[in-house]
Amino acid sequence: MKLDEARGASKKIIDNLRKRGRPVSKFRLALGHRPLVLASREAMRSATRGETTLGLRREEMISFYVAAHGG
Repeated sequence: MKLDEARGASKKIIDNLRKRGRPVSKFRLALGHRPLVLASREAMRSATRGETTLGLRREEMISFYVAAHGG
């Protein structure tokens, strides 16, 4: 699936990712063929990582720092 081919619930999720500056990987696009699976994956990712207002770059820096220090 390409970005402009997304429809329905998949389109909403992909548009939301793009609006927040998140990358839309080929894996996410592949899951876009099954909107329920894509929505479930995003819900799980959100629950484990949490949604913050820090921004992607700061989230990644914090994650790297914690991982590098055995956290």
